[in-house]
Amino acid sequence: MWLGFAGLVSLAVAVFSASAYVTLDLDRSRSPVRGPLDYGLLVTHVATAVIALAVGVLQFVPSLQTPRRPVHRWVGRVYVACVLPGSVFAFAVAVMSLNGLAVSLPLSVLSVLWFVTGVQGLRTALGRNFRMHRIWMIRSFALTSAAITGRLYVVVMKGVVPDSYGATDHDIAAAANWLSFVGNLLIAEWWIQRRQGAVARRRYAGADG
Repeated sequence: MWLGFAGLVSLAVAVFSASAYVTLDLDRSRSPVRGPLDYGLLVTHVATAVIALAVGVLQFVPSLQTPRRPVHRWVGRVYVACVLPGSVFAFAVAVMSLNGLAVSLPLSVLSVLWFVTGVQGLRTALGRNFRMHRIWMIRSFALTSAAITGRLYVVVMKGVVPDSYGATDHDIAAAANWLSFVGNLLIAEWWIQRRQGAVARRRYAGADG
């Protein structure tokens, strides 16, 4: 059930994110850009990130999780092939951002972490260390999902932060950018530790029996 919900949310965010860029009209960009080069990097990042977000959910479908299944391998290849260049383009866009350091710094950190987790996911798969591969891919998709949670945080904070606090859209965007991936990583680590604890308990129970 949660996979179906996550898939629908991912699809909705993917369509929303890509809708402003399908016409390649620089004036429709949701983020301010310096010129055609900056816009080209942004569009390329959006395209790769949207695909990664769309196919990433499939990694967690139980029937496809066996690494030896061709579908799982191809989904993983497509995902990593989008994450690695997507993270590089994201870093370039963040560095060239006109939104200021407060907004661009968390996006730069996110881009680096996104690249590192993608590389680790690929490395552990090639090394056939499937336990660590699963862990790194959970972390990677947690960062990919920052595209969803970041937008949700903006909507929530605009609704709950009182006007008397004097928080501007710039302040909210900066806070949402940090929360978008830090919160996701904390949840991912909780999930990883919970799964490892469950596996350890089953092994202990089996050995005890």
